[in-house]
Amino acid sequence: MKIFNFLKKKKTIQNNEIDILKNDFQEENKIEIMEKETTVHPFTERCEFLKKEYGLIVPDVYQKLFTYFNIEKNNSLYHPFWIEGEPYIEIFYTEKFVLYMIERYLELYDKDFDQEKFQEIIEYSKFEFILKENRFEAQHMNIAFVDQCYEELGRNQDYLIIGLNIYATCGGAEFLILSSDKKGYYAGCYHGMETEIEHQGIKINYDILDHYRSVSEEIGNIFK
Repeated sequence: MKIFNFLKKKKTIQNNEIDILKNDFQEENKIEIMEKETTVHPFTERCEFLKKEYGLIVPDVYQKLFTYFNIEKNNSLYHPFWIEGEPYIEIFYTEKFVLYMIERYLELYDKDFDQEKFQEIIEYSKFEFILKENRFEAQHMNIAFVDQCYEELGRNQDYLIIGLNIYATCGGAEFLILSSDKKGYYAGCYHGMETEIEHQGIKINYDILDHYRSVSEEIGNIFK
């Protein structure tokens, strides 16, 4: 009986040791799996850096697209995200933002409406957007009205077309669209390209982009 108990005890010890080994193995594998799951793509890290350092918000459509296809950094649509220093962006207005500014300007200055002054404010403000602070401000001209309108709309960047420059010449430029309903596209313009909008008897000209093309289709063509 004692021998049987001894063998039984020894078998139990061996089984415990096996269980420990199994647990160790599972823990090691679990650690490896966790490490694989938490591996961050370099572009994801880059997007976090751009947002923290410069306030540049890279839409999910680009993060998913460029990480899934592992695009080379020299690709013309991908390279601008990796340029050292502050990203070169340009602001364009959406039509709904221009319409809102016209309505608010009429509400505030109906009796003293100055068409020429209003046009000047619209033209000048697009060059005075502080990306990191998500607001409009200028040192040499009062553009508080534009920032007030932007504030009233919740500082929602989809009321703007934020373009990341991907190509420029003396005649024009192309931009990757980072906001508005045109996210996922790139488009171009030549200097002085604009459109006229008329609302409540007020006519305003503002810069626009044209020739919108799908980024996903462009990237997809590389792998055909």
